[in-house]
Amino acid sequence: KAFAPEDPVSRTMATPAAVLAVMRAARVVCRTPRDAVMFAVHCTFLAEGYVLLAAGDNVDPMMFQEKEEEPDDGLPKRKPDPHVGWNDMDDEYAFKYCALADYDNTAQAPAPAHVGAILKAIFIGNTLMCHSVRSEDGARAHHDPAAPLASLELPMGTHAKVVDEVAIAADPTLALADVAALVDIVRTTLV
Repeated sequence: KAFAPEDPVSRTMATPAAVLAVMRAARVVCRTPRDAVMFAVHCTFLAEGYVLLAAGDNVDPMMFQEKEEEPDDGLPKRKPDPHVGWNDMDDEYAFKYCALADYDNTAQAPAPAHVGAILKAIFIGNTLMCHSVRSEDGARAHHDPAAPLASLELPMGTHAKVVDEVAIAADPTLALADVAALVDIVRTTLV
């Protein structure tokens, strides 16, 4: 197990049914079975009690192009959906999380000192290579060489089914081969 069972974020909340429910409730569009498997990995983190703070190139904006700030027109700003851009990078994915217990719903932000996690993944051939790091201060996860890194290889032949584009866009869960096995290995290795 990547993280000791006594860790405050290690929970036994993610079940296959919970992960499938989170996937369907998120109502994101998956373009390929690869997207669907990655989104199931991400939804396992959500079902385990993490809150998504950012996805895609918004996770580590210093590594990517700068985004233009919206002009201040005096109107209230709506917090953007953190899922936006989650699969914009070809065969690369990134997610930044905060533990639910450390998330301030009133401020719509994590507490200053919070348990956080970063999940990054890339396809190499037909294998999804996932890496996660967790720290007691989510901001340190990028820069702390002592933060524990967990890694997992997910071969698509084991975890994905061939599904046409229309079906996968409507219901990405159709592209998952064995949800129970996928959730179990993600929970015991990455979360």
